[in-house]
Amino acid sequence: MVPVSCVVPAAGCSSRMGQWKPLLAFRGSTIIQTVVRAAVSSCWRVIVVAGYRGEELGALFEGETGVTVILNADWEMGMFSSIRRGAMGVDTDRFFVVLGDKPFIEPDVYRALLGAPPADAVFPVFGGERGHPVLLSRAVREAVLAADPQSGSMPGIISRFTVSELAWSDDSILRDIDMPSEYDSARS
Repeated sequence: MVPVSCVVPAAGCSSRMGQWKPLLAFRGSTIIQTVVRAAVSSCWRVIVVAGYRGEELGALFEGETGVTVILNADWEMGMFSSIRRGAMGVDTDRFFVVLGDKPFIEPDVYRALLGAPPADAVFPVFGGERGHPVLLSRAVREAVLAADPQSGSMPGIISRFTVSELAWSDDSILRDIDMPSEYDSARS
């Protein structure tokens, strides 16, 4: 296995959903376990960034090989603060970022991105739209760590680096679960 890490921001309180997403049932597991399982299949280490109800995520993954849960005490600042907090724990040359509410992504996406032409940011693309996971370089990590956790943004940082896009065959890289209707349709 190529030494690559994966940061999974999962610190929010799921306000649009109306109930906390990470532990919602999904395909015989939970949403967050499904996301992490796909990442673990190709990553040396998966860093789940918890915030709201962080103790529950810590307990869920306790003893899980290859998975570390870290707390972002500043999770209310937004997702970038969680990505930044997760990047602090990355100790590999490259790392993925995948959002904790994207359980449709299969392990083959990770493998394909690892085999794509090298760039500072490698995105899977479907229908002209960039999706997740995104594979990032050490230089991007350093820029993330140098950015202000409150005002920094991934699009702003990535715009300063080389980008490669890998065409993907379906919308799994774009789909997430933000609203009750998306969750209901995903379960049916």
